[in-house]
Amino acid sequence: MEDNSIYFRLPKTSTKGFILEHQELPHMYKRLHYHPELQLIYIVAGTGDLFAGDSFISYGPGDLYLLGPNQSHVFKSDPVYFEDSEVKSCETISVFFHEKSLGDSFFNLDETANISNLIERSGRGIHFDTLVSDITGPKILELLELKDFERFLSILSILNSLATTENYDYLATMSSSVPLNDQKNQKVNKVFNYILDHFHEDIKLEDVATMANYSQAAFCHFFKEHTQKTFVQFLIEVRISNACKMLRNTDYNISQICYESGFNNVSNFNRQFKKLIGMSPSSYIKNYNQKELVG
Repeated sequence: MEDNSIYFRLPKTSTKGFILEHQELPHMYKRLHYHPELQLIYIVAGTGDLFAGDSFISYGPGDLYLLGPNQSHVFKSDPVYFEDSEVKSCETISVFFHEKSLGDSFFNLDETANISNLIERSGRGIHFDTLVSDITGPKILELLELKDFERFLSILSILNSLATTENYDYLATMSSSVPLNDQKNQKVNKVFNYILDHFHEDIKLEDVATMANYSQAAFCHFFKEHTQKTFVQFLIEVRISNACKMLRNTDYNISQICYESGFNNVSNFNRQFKKLIGMSPSSYIKNYNQKELVG
């Protein structure tokens, strides 16, 4: 029987302050879930979408995130990772730890005050920019080769460096350490996965509400309460996220990408894209290509 619980239990012992987890899988864990530990996760390989807090963003190799305790989140791999014909894999390195993993007072010391502040800020979820991940990523990879004590010291050093940088963005507008109960998370999961699988189609509010066993009004309230977004806002963000990927990774023209992403006219697509991304689709791909040349 499938485990519908969204509480994620780590394979841990009481004798370790930090748990290092190196995963190489066909695709990422696709269920919205949470755990009481903080998670520092470095994406080595694989692409997809991250939903955490009220953010829906694409992830890819080199991305670095810090997720706070009990913050519901999901890294869902792109559809190609679920196709039997494709030989693709995802690789991540995560450091899990509880704010009291090293004792009640360890992070209250003067020497660890910066990390304590980072832990407090992690409740909103943090995405570090490439200036940080380019430096920190190799250090996280090195953790796999270190023994217990050296690894312990290196993790503390990494956390302290991340605590002092200003190059990051929050994933949520507010901090939340109280996750949804399993039943509500299962409903959000069901809707979330349905949207990701069918965003290119004509998704009707009444159909999704019926699927979640709500009236339309009750569903709208439920969805907004638990994602901080309206259903329409979320659907548009999913479609624009897909459009960004296609602009970066395909030779399709803007009109083709518009319809492949679920929009029914180019004018509306351009308007929604600029509203969300801050520039037109043509400007977006131009800027991306310029950065690739510089890089």
